[in-house]
Amino acid sequence: MAKTDFKSVSDYISSKARSVQAVLKRVRSTIRKTVPAAEEGISYQIPTYKLNGVPVIYFAGWKQHFSLYPASDDLVVAFKDELAGYEISKGTIRFPLSDPVPEDLIERIVSFRAEKLIQREKGRGRKKGRESQLERVRRICATMPSVSEKVSHGAPTFFVEKDKGVFTMFADNHHQDGHLAVWLPAPPGLQSALIEDAPETYFKPPYVGTSGWIGIELGQISDEALEIHVRKAWELAAPKKKKPRRPL
Repeated sequence: MAKTDFKSVSDYISSKARSVQAVLKRVRSTIRKTVPAAEEGISYQIPTYKLNGVPVIYFAGWKQHFSLYPASDDLVVAFKDELAGYEISKGTIRFPLSDPVPEDLIERIVSFRAEKLIQREKGRGRKKGRESQLERVRRICATMPSVSEKVSHGAPTFFVEKDKGVFTMFADNHHQDGHLAVWLPAPPGLQSALIEDAPETYFKPPYVGTSGWIGIELGQISDEALEIHVRKAWELAAPKKKKPRRPL
């Protein structure tokens, strides 16, 4: 079976055929030169580069091509002419291994992605930026008993106790959905009512939305209202204490 438990980007590249390794090393070098401040790591078992915890770019190597992710709609429009000769599908740009590595194009794509993230952060303002909102969520979650936090599925996630009972997930532009939000469980029936009443604030998140969870746009909700939702989510996720048996 192919290896899938990569610990580093070097580990990932070394798992590929020699011809592919040479190409991926050039891609890696170009990305690191373009965004030297980015944190390099592995997410979803492929190389990932993040600024302030937000993914800028991913790459992956295959038998016939290497890929860059994500190819958002605005990126594809901005590089329409340069990308005309490449296959683009489901947010992925595929570059044939038989062609020379387009280092200049990769550099400009990565710069475009990084600049978009920086501008998005600035546009939200000091009180609405990612780090400020994450600290806000942490502060509210910390008021609940025995809370622990760790990164799960690439996002800061809060548990009722260590590794047990997820009650809040911080989601920043998950799969390019544009939301700076939290996902959390809600009482039965509340999800649809909230979304209908205030669609600018509440939405149905992916994956967990089918289980009644709600997404809350952090820039659209007060601390007081957010704390109410987080506290109720903690109560829903907390282990239920068994009632003592009545003596016979």
